[in-house]
Amino acid sequence: MRLNSLKTSLNALPPRLSAAQPIEANRVRGSAGVKRRAGFLANRPLCSECDKEGKTRIATIADHKTPLWAGGADDLSVNGNPLCYTHHDAKTACEAAMRAAGGWMATACTCGQHRGK
Repeated sequence: MRLNSLKTSLNALPPRLSAAQPIEANRVRGSAGVKRRAGFLANRPLCSECDKEGKTRIATIADHKTPLWAGGADDLSVNGNPLCYTHHDAKTACEAAMRAAGGWMATACTCGQHRGK
């Protein structure tokens, strides 16, 4: 008895990322990256977004103002932003929605951290 192969009824999925959105961004990794981020946070220990809200909270993440996948520089002195976990999580979710919608600022900012861009 011979088995026939079944034809798929699924359509091909479109790619999620356009050619303009690099999948892998160049960044400093490993112990050099850890030391660089620690030095950045030592010099800027408070969350910049909490400060704008009149609060004082320790920054725990050296974030990039413009994400690397959107063409932002990996240089923290130019593109760095010290954030607490709460603000970082909100910014990450907002940027994920933008990326899923087609790219940087493809949808309106929902976290309030992408002012004037």
